[in-house]
Amino acid sequence: MATGELTRTDRFVNSALFVLLLVLGVSGVIMLYGVWQPWLFDLHRIAGFALVALLPWKGLTIYRSLRRGMEKTLDRTVVLVLSIVFAHFIALILVLAIMWTLRLGPYSSLTQTLIAWHWILGLAIFPILAIHVWRRWPSPRKEDVASRRAFLKMGAVAAAGLAGGALANFVGRQQATDDRPRRFTGSRGFGEFTGNDFPVTGERPVRLDADEWALVVRGAVDAPLTLTYDDVLGREAQTVTATIDCTNGWYSVQEWQGVPLMEVLREAGMADKATGVRLTSVTGYNHTYPLAEAGKILLATHVSGEVLAPRHGFPVRAVVPDRRGWFWVKWLREVRVLDRYRDLVTGIAGSPFQVLRQF
Repeated sequence: MATGELTRTDRFVNSALFVLLLVLGVSGVIMLYGVWQPWLFDLHRIAGFALVALLPWKGLTIYRSLRRGMEKTLDRTVVLVLSIVFAHFIALILVLAIMWTLRLGPYSSLTQTLIAWHWILGLAIFPILAIHVWRRWPSPRKEDVASRRAFLKMGAVAAAGLAGGALANFVGRQQATDDRPRRFTGSRGFGEFTGNDFPVTGERPVRLDADEWALVVRGAVDAPLTLTYDDVLGREAQTVTATIDCTNGWYSVQEWQGVPLMEVLREAGMADKATGVRLTSVTGYNHTYPLAEAGKILLATHVSGEVLAPRHGFPVRAVVPDRRGWFWVKWLREVRVLDRYRDLVTGIAGSPFQVLRQF
């Protein structure tokens, strides 16, 4: 074998790592959006521990590469440096996840919770991964993945992932406390039906004067509306029990009182060709939702019998069941009905950039 040539095991490890990183990335992004399927969270944990099982093998490859030293070619030097940075990021991301699951160390550090740093760094490494795959990741050969030895390796990696995931779930449940129970998402509980006594999501609190505030409903409607706070309170309120589960790693179960969004849209004469709605805060923060999801949104004025506090979105915030807390737009000022699929897709595609405004 020539100096620097990768072995069959090296190629298998690289291919397996690539697949696992894709699984972790895709499942992680879906989890950020708030798809409440327990199996998806279990898949994410299993893939993480399977990746841990591959790290010793990958470490040997990196060690051999480092022993050869920095070559004169700029390309290999840059890629090798990026690989070392990437490896340290992966290790840190895994450590943060394990610490959070097992409740080891502090709840937060550098203004963010440990689990928030886990997914922030997880998103940050993908450009580095793309460069590494582009420049250095070798294509697998058939014998690397379609041989008896390869199947045994895949079985061992899968077994390690399943065992690690099961152990993490078990230990995580044991480490949970009565006042901070654990949800299947990994988030820690902060009260049930406690009114305004739960953590804050998103941007810094905004204090608004209810007498000067108004909610505008416009776009693809026959009769645009401007609703004052008294107008909203004067409508028949509905109560919805919904769990707000934040990407910062906490959740809270509350009763939310307010007016269903669809009632307001019907009052405004929503166009038959409407495709979705965009909710915008007084801060400019916004989210776009398809029409089917808009039917579940509540324009909330109260939480578990208490008027919303300014930090939680007074006068009105959106309650969006089955979505992460960063979709629950606070301090609403505009509801815009969309009638073009291009606007709907553009708005949804821009959602990942909105979450960055919370940090």
